[in-house]
Amino acid sequence: MPLIIRLLCICLAGLFLFGLTPASAGGLKKGDCAAPKPRSDLRHCDFKGRKMNGIDLHGSDLSGVDLSTAKMLDCDLTGAELQGANFKWSNLSGCQMRRSDLRGADLFHTRLDGADLTGSDMRDAFLFGTDLNEVRADNVDLRGANMKDIIMEDALFRRANLAGVYMLRGVILGSDFRWTNLEGADLTGASAENTNFSGARLVGAKLRGATLISAKFIGTNLGKADFENARFEKTYFLGAVNVPDTVRKRLSDNWHAN
Repeated sequence: MPLIIRLLCICLAGLFLFGLTPASAGGLKKGDCAAPKPRSDLRHCDFKGRKMNGIDLHGSDLSGVDLSTAKMLDCDLTGAELQGANFKWSNLSGCQMRRSDLRGADLFHTRLDGADLTGSDMRDAFLFGTDLNEVRADNVDLRGANMKDIIMEDALFRRANLAGVYMLRGVILGSDFRWTNLEGADLTGASAENTNFSGARLVGAKLRGATLISAKFIGTNLGKADFENARFEKTYFLGAVNVPDTVRKRLSDNWHAN
């Protein structure tokens, strides 16, 4: 064996012997679970029940990590890899999570009040009973997500993709879904007072039994949308297209349904 190859093998063996492993996939170094830092590979860690308020883990890889019941108020997870992570009953209120990857993450009863999820990928995430009050989630991708029984007052979901989401009995009071894709979404029984769906795509969406008092559907595409037993009061449909007959017959001259 050439001398240079033997020396290289000896060096690599020494690195592993003393725990100095090379950078992991993606260029991230293995992080310290006791004192985690930004841009670290933390996939080997268990943060269940940890109190980490204000922690900065931006750019880190936490894929599949158990963070259930953790307290992480005002944390920074910007650009973090969080695929399949377990956030059950954790508190992430006020966290910065822009452009994070939350595909398939478990957010069962997670608190995300006031968090910034702008541009994040949340496809197929599980958000049963999640708190999203005053969250900012413009341009977020939530296709295929389960959002049953969410509480989401005064949230921003503009230009987002919520095609096919399951949002049964969602409390979405005063939230902003302008220019958002809600094609095929199930909003049955939603509490949507003062909610803005203007410019959105609601083709094939279900709004059965939804409360739509003072909601706005200005310029919205409502092709084959189902409004059976929905409650209207000052609900505004100016310029909406493909308005179902069940809604059209209730419109006044000023485009309000009552």
